[in-house]
Amino acid sequence: MNRQCEHCGNPLAGRSDKRFCSINCKNAANMARRKATLSVVKQTDRYLHRNREILNTLMGPSRTKMKIARTELDSTGFRYNYLTGIYFNKEGKIYHNVYDFAWMEFSNQEILIIKR
Repeated sequence: MNRQCEHCGNPLAGRSDKRFCSINCKNAANMARRKATLSVVKQTDRYLHRNREILNTLMGPSRTKMKIARTELDSTGFRYNYLTGIYFNKEGKIYHNVYDFAWMEFSNQEILIIKR
C-alpha cells in the first residue's frame, strides 16, 4: 500500500494513520485550508460590523429604542441578510439581532430598532 502525504505527495513511512510527511507539510496544509475559509469569514464579519455601525449611528448615544422608515435604513447600505441571531418574543414577533442591537420590521415599511 503506497501512502502519500496529503500536502506534497511524498511517500509516507511510519504509522498507518499518518497523513503528512513532516510538520511543515501539516502546517502548510492547515494554513491553506484556513486561508480558503478566512476570506468568506472576513467579508461576513465586515458586513456584520457595518450593520452594527449603521444602527449605532442612527440610534445615537442616548436612545435605546426608535422607529425608522425602511427606505431610510435602505439608503445607509444596511444588509438585512447579515444577522447574529433571531429572537421570537412572547407574542411571536421576530427580532433580528446584530450584536447588541435588534430590529423588527413592521408591515407599514417601518423598522423598530432596539439597543440592548
